[in-house]
Amino acid sequence: MKKLGWLLIVAGCSSAPPMGPNVLVLPGSGKTYDAFRTDDAECRQHATKQAGDVSDEKLLQHRYDLAYQQCMYAKGHKVPVAGRYDEPVRVDRRAAPPPPPPPPPPGNRGQSPNSMN
Repeated sequence: MKKLGWLLIVAGCSSAPPMGPNVLVLPGSGKTYDAFRTDDAECRQHATKQAGDVSDEKLLQHRYDLAYQQCMYAKGHKVPVAGRYDEPVRVDRRAAPPPPPPPPPPGNRGQSPNSMN
């Protein structure tokens, strides 16, 4: 009975590895389904190693999912990301007024070009 109690205590300290990814990954362009399945199996093993031994199941799953996505992306598969569409930015298309003309050169104020000779 003592052995069983000790085993239950030790087993309660760590979480079971995730059953699989909770993220979407799609086959990359030009990848066959068989290549996807092979990469999926390799990346699941990689993710299990990378997730480590964490007692918090949510953190364990999060780390597993990140490692799985990174592995699949590195192998050329598509990893969709969340995004949102905002309202389009309205740009005022009116042209700005032209700048004022430059001042006359110094020394020529009030003189006509013919009076300079």
